[in-house]
Amino acid sequence: MRNLLWWPCCVLVCVAFCANGYAGDRCPEPRIKFLDDLFCFPGGAGRRDPFEERIETERHDFTQSTRTVGRGVAQIESGYSYFYNDNNGEIERSHTAPETLIRVGISDDIELRVRWDYAWRFIDDAENEEGAEDFRWGLKLNVTDQAGLIPESALEVRFTVPTGGKAWTTSRLESGVDFIYGWEITERWELYGSSGFSENGLGDFGLLPEEPASDWFIVWHQSVALGTELTDRVTLYTEWYGLFSHALAEDFSVSIFNVGVDYYVTNDFVLDFRVGMGLNDDSDDLFTGIGGGYRF
Repeated sequence: MRNLLWWPCCVLVCVAFCANGYAGDRCPEPRIKFLDDLFCFPGGAGRRDPFEERIETERHDFTQSTRTVGRGVAQIESGYSYFYNDNNGEIERSHTAPETLIRVGISDDIELRVRWDYAWRFIDDAENEEGAEDFRWGLKLNVTDQAGLIPESALEVRFTVPTGGKAWTTSRLESGVDFIYGWEITERWELYGSSGFSENGLGDFGLLPEEPASDWFIVWHQSVALGTELTDRVTLYTEWYGLFSHALAEDFSVSIFNVGVDYYVTNDFVLDFRVGMGLNDDSDDLFTGIGGGYRF
């Protein structure tokens, strides 16, 4: 089947199946956190105060956070990125902004997300391209807390709407899924990663073929990252991620290493900086970006 839009139905079926264990007066152990919100509230673990912990953003590193923003919380993240690639002497420079992601907490463990971005690409001896990417929206569901080898985890379900400019739109509804997981190793160190796939790279300008409206393909992804607190206000992460296409005439394999720093102005306002490099020919040689996030 060319189109994978059937798989969200499978997720809903699994949720309904798991929900059978939540039919009684008490919630089962171990808990699936977002199911607590749907079937056990107010008899579940109870509401958490998201403002007791500092903000966590998702815009600077590839691996998303394992946490939702929390019930009644709105969070906006935005920034700018620059990409440079030398392809056998043909220089390609790209810019993206405002990279806007808005996250709204529907419940403690369920979050609604919308994202919009614009991209410019300039290539030597070729026509420049620019335009909005397709509008993206999705849900993030907290799944588990860390318990021994069981990681803290979340599932993000993603979709696009074909609203982008001619250069980047796929002219179709696209879908994808991202499973994010992490372990707190010590008080200051955390290991985390993500695994998933998307149709047509969810319309990311850097992954699209020359005719995005006519080609169809899958992008599988995998990432691993290590984060640490340098000070009470500064955190550092190092990360590797890979993107692997399937069903293109010439499939690609992208491999990236990057480093980023967060500076917490307050518990609700953070600034970030990142820089990365490609590890193979299908990857950009260099990229860098700045941005931040604010919650209220």
